[in-house]
Amino acid sequence: MLPQHLRFDFRRAEEVIKEFIRKTVETSGASGVVIGLSGGSDSSVTAALAVRALGAGKVKALRLPDRESSNESLEIAGKVADALGIEVITIDITPMVESFLRALGLTYETAPKIVKGNIKVRSRMVTLYAFANKERRLVLGTSDRSEWLIGYFTKWGDSCADLYPIIGLYKTQVIEFGKWLGLPEESVTRPPTPDLWPGHTAYEELGITYDLIDEVLYWVFDEGIPPEKVPEVAGVSEEVVKRVMELHKASEHKRSPLKMPFKSFKEL
Repeated sequence: MLPQHLRFDFRRAEEVIKEFIRKTVETSGASGVVIGLSGGSDSSVTAALAVRALGAGKVKALRLPDRESSNESLEIAGKVADALGIEVITIDITPMVESFLRALGLTYETAPKIVKGNIKVRSRMVTLYAFANKERRLVLGTSDRSEWLIGYFTKWGDSCADLYPIIGLYKTQVIEFGKWLGLPEESVTRPPTPDLWPGHTAYEELGITYDLIDEVLYWVFDEGIPPEKVPEVAGVSEEVVKRVMELHKASEHKRSPLKMPFKSFKEL
């Protein structure tokens, strides 16, 4: 259950997000949306809201595994698609990833984990956009506020989309939202995972749970509490606050990708 300060009106959020999706699709002249469906809470909640906004016929899901992906992720994504009544297409991105790795003189076995993982995420992005172009659809982003603020995404990968319906909600809020929306239990209770290598979980990589991450982020970015004051306000340790703020600072370049010496030559 969410702490009191993170609770919100699910029904109100649903209506606001549905209207946002509808208006964005209508004004773009697109035929619908396409989403990468991983079986996790973020993509499942986003897909559910898109279906409620547009109807199942205008939402298409892609499952984009590679040879190291978890079968469990594929199965849960399939259950979500079935529950929502949307078409789901599975495209194995292994050949794409292998092509990139070969060009770098690497293989699945020899490539550094992060290099290979980022290539996988960017290959998924390329596939989603190619599919969107082919069918005149928009790419539905699935990033949440927690991931965005700590930079837990791949630049030019899963951060790329045409609209971001849930980017204002923290991970723990998205999970509770998913329960309220009646999504398959596995999609909202399974530990968050980008599924980029066997056994990959967010906790393993970050070293901290989203319950704690969201506490720190909320007090700092929503309430304006200085980080050094958060331990006494939120009851979390100084080490946790330091770790979260380090993640935020180190990922600033991801949230502000356009770095330039000046905006116009007239500034010279």
